[in-house]
Amino acid sequence: MEPNTHIALLEKKIAREKASRKNAERLLEVKSLELFDAKKLIEQSFEKIKAQAEIDSELLAYQAKMETMLLEFGRKFLKHPPTEQLIKELADSLVDSVTVRACGITIYCTSDSSITTQYTSGRQQTWLCPANLDQIRHCWDEEEGILWISLSNDAAVSGFFSARLKASGSGLLTIQKHLHLFSEMIRSSIDRQLKLIEAIHARKQAEASEKSTRDFLAMINHELRTPLNGLLGTAELMADTQLDLHQQRLLNTLDHSGELLRAIINDLLDYSKINAGMLELAEKPFDCHSLANMLSDIFQHRANEKQLGFIISCSNNLPKWLIGDADRIKQIYVNLIGNAMKFTSNGSVNATFDWRDGNLFFSVTDSGCGIPKSKQQTLFDPFTQVDNSSQRNHEGTGLGLAICKKLTQQMGGSISVESEENNGATFTVCLPLTEQTEIVHGSRASLTPDLSIDSLKVLVVEDLKTNQMIIQLMLKKFGINTVISDNGKDAIELLEQRSFDIVLMDCRMPIMDGYTATEKLRKAGYNKPILALTAGTTTAEKEDCYAAGMDDILCKPYQAQELRDALEKWGAA
Repeated sequence: MEPNTHIALLEKKIAREKASRKNAERLLEVKSLELFDAKKLIEQSFEKIKAQAEIDSELLAYQAKMETMLLEFGRKFLKHPPTEQLIKELADSLVDSVTVRACGITIYCTSDSSITTQYTSGRQQTWLCPANLDQIRHCWDEEEGILWISLSNDAAVSGFFSARLKASGSGLLTIQKHLHLFSEMIRSSIDRQLKLIEAIHARKQAEASEKSTRDFLAMINHELRTPLNGLLGTAELMADTQLDLHQQRLLNTLDHSGELLRAIINDLLDYSKINAGMLELAEKPFDCHSLANMLSDIFQHRANEKQLGFIISCSNNLPKWLIGDADRIKQIYVNLIGNAMKFTSNGSVNATFDWRDGNLFFSVTDSGCGIPKSKQQTLFDPFTQVDNSSQRNHEGTGLGLAICKKLTQQMGGSISVESEENNGATFTVCLPLTEQTEIVHGSRASLTPDLSIDSLKVLVVEDLKTNQMIIQLMLKKFGINTVISDNGKDAIELLEQRSFDIVLMDCRMPIMDGYTATEKLRKAGYNKPILALTAGTTTAEKEDCYAAGMDDILCKPYQAQELRDALEKWGAA
């Protein structure tokens, strides 16, 4: 090959290599620019991610802080009422000068002034609450950066919760949600406080009402039984005198009317006490067979007068001793047997005692006028009789069966009736009672029935002249000459000068009542028996007697035999 040709080829090769190198350099320059731009983009993205991470971290930290505050103040608001001090503590804790720049809480409460609060924490400012906030409940003022939440609950409470915020996006939404929770916490605390105040007020009203009821029952009990004591006592004393036939008839009418009045008073007062929750059961062992015999003795004479067959039978498995309130159980049975005899003109009235599965069953069956099906559903309602018309043939308040049902329910039992019109009726009472397996000994009075009491020195403390006369004449029948004192103060002075075996102490008297006099005597060391003469029959009144230091209670109206039993019981003390 010629040298020129070889040189030309080399020059072409060199030219191609130069062109290739230039292309490579240009490509490298382009790639370098792309890498630089990519690096720049990555750096910018990294800065954004880093900034977002910092924001998220701050948001998480703030969220954790708010949740801790929610827990802390939730406990405080549950434990304490929403006082001004607690509201201020919450507002100060919410303001961090970064996200929550200021916080304002305003509460007006008409029913509890301690809840009324107006407080601003953070940057001092005047809060201009939106006029329609109570209707819309909450709003976000984007221009001012203020969150408004209504705290008004009802007519008694008005107010608002406000916070000036510096945040945006999801952070703003998170903060707003937390502030809504705090406002709900305040609103719930106010509600609880108002309900507590309402409950306390209602309880005070109930206690005042209950006290008024108790005071009224005690007063009316005393006012009714006191004159009744004079009426029945006089009738009993007159029966021991010489009377002609006409006077005897008048006395019988007087005695019958007095006993009817006593029954009506007892029914009215018992029903009132049951409804007022003042009736308490006194459970103790009682002889069920003796109760059956007592009922038989009470009603046999009335059955003979009406020429009715009357039998009370006891099943073979009836225990002798049961535990329950014998007086209230007897009251139920007396009402049922008395009703049966009242509404039975001819035929018979029969009662049975039975014991099944720990329950005492008592049934009364009569052959009387019966009860229509339409009347049986209301039979145990108060003041209700089968015939409530003005032409009814049978007297009474219509409270007997209502009291029977109330007493039965209070003992945890049930009462039912089966009857057809003109075909008699059967009333059945089921009472869950406990069988007494141990032997129960007799009372102290029954152990000394023939005790001589004519040598007793008795002081009667009674302010009413009628009752003074009645008890003085009753005691005179027993050969006892009585000393009378008009009030507790005179009685104390008399007992300092003279000795007595028994003091019969009226409870309600002017100058000094029986409770006060007894307390003073016991504190002074007086240890002789003091028996209460009281018209009070409630458990509370009886407890007051024993608390004052009295040994026993004689309830008005009392009979001469009851007075004698009390003297025999305590005369040997």
